[in-house]
Amino acid sequence: MKKLSTRMAGLGILALLTLGTLTTSCSNSDDNEGFEQPAQGTIDAAVGTYKGRLYTSPSNPGDVHEWFDATVIVTKEGVNKLKIVPKSGEPYSFVTPKTFTVETGAFFGENTQDIVSLSGSLEGFFHYYGSNQNINVSTNEQSATDIYFDFEGAKQ
Repeated sequence: MKKLSTRMAGLGILALLTLGTLTTSCSNSDDNEGFEQPAQGTIDAAVGTYKGRLYTSPSNPGDVHEWFDATVIVTKEGVNKLKIVPKSGEPYSFVTPKTFTVETGAFFGENTQDIVSLSGSLEGFFHYYGSNQNINVSTNEQSATDIYFDFEGAKQ
């Protein structure tokens, strides 16, 4: 009787191991089968000139400025850094340029190349939407002389 129980236990363990082996695949070909990989790329896609709405409140909360045909320029300052600067010689050129540390990924849709500032960035936030080549930027004051701004616009 004891021999039969031991055999049954052994057969049960063998059956579990066989089932585990049959249901586990070792092939690399089906790891991502049916799933598209997000677009990968560099931050170069966000570099360029943008036109859109720029908003700021430079001296006191009641002194609001808003421009609807404002132009800003985004340049690459390193492998993972983008700088946004208002076009010189314009009425809004007094706002403080900012440099953001950014990363790429598919943040705003599947298979898009989006670029965003790192979470918790003291400079504010930078979002580049790869699907329509728009940016949305909101800067923070980091010193008493900084003039923050918000900008949303399309690549030209």
